[in-house]
Amino acid sequence: MEQVSLVHGHNVQQSVRKSIELIGGLNLDPDASVVIKPNICNAKNPEEMVITDFSLIKAVVDLVRENGNDLVIVESDNISGTATTRMERSGLMGYLDDWDVDFINLSQDRYTEHPIAGTSLRLPKTVLEADYFINLPKIKTCAHTLVTLGIKNLYGLFQRKQKGKLHKHLGEILPFLAETIRNDLIIVDGINCMEGNGPVVGNPIRMDLVLAGRNVVSVDAVCSWLMGYDPAEIPHIALSAERGVGPIDPESIQVVGENWQDHVHEFEPPYSLRATLKSLRAIKDVYLR
Repeated sequence: MEQVSLVHGHNVQQSVRKSIELIGGLNLDPDASVVIKPNICNAKNPEEMVITDFSLIKAVVDLVRENGNDLVIVESDNISGTATTRMERSGLMGYLDDWDVDFINLSQDRYTEHPIAGTSLRLPKTVLEADYFINLPKIKTCAHTLVTLGIKNLYGLFQRKQKGKLHKHLGEILPFLAETIRNDLIIVDGINCMEGNGPVVGNPIRMDLVLAGRNVVSVDAVCSWLMGYDPAEIPHIALSAERGVGPIDPESIQVVGENWQDHVHEFEPPYSLRATLKSLRAIKDVYLR
């Protein structure tokens, strides 16, 4: 049975620590190299609902450092700009400098080619060869996949700036990434979440939640329940489960900490009229400022 922790609170540092304690701690060899992948899909972050909360990133960095490990933060280029530019303009790069944390633009990394869906994905060796990989997604809806959580955050790893050209193959690529990329720890930012026309111009939902687990499929399943969705009806999560990456049925997942049913919020799906009208402010903040 896979464990997923759920913590509610207003102190992010404490919530992150408790979420990891509830699943038995980091289980991290002090000599292991650690790679951390937040969701920095855009430089702009209206109402803190677009990219992984910096306080959550800092809490994870502190825990890894306390364990004695070397670590690096990673991202790759996308249609919104180079990873380096997004990191700088979002303000995260400045924080990494203050924290003395290195950053690697995966689009400039060594890679191996992996044929999938009639194309070839260049997967960076920094991730494939990491001793310990930490995935830091954010709870959001997504126009292409309904939700963007742990599995979808892996889409930001491979080397291709025009990733949108592969959106028609997401049903094949995302389960492949879930199978191929070893997730040692997933910590989900459920603090300021997004509903509606995500993943960039949706509408904010404040939930003050942090989740943690070691199986990306099960973590995504619990997050989907919290959003009011059935993971069995979300193709990339369901197919990943079918391929044996992890379970999505409630009988195979133990949620520890909070009762997840007490924190369910029905997220408005993408492209509804209500979601579109409510997203006008975010569109202005992202594209017109």
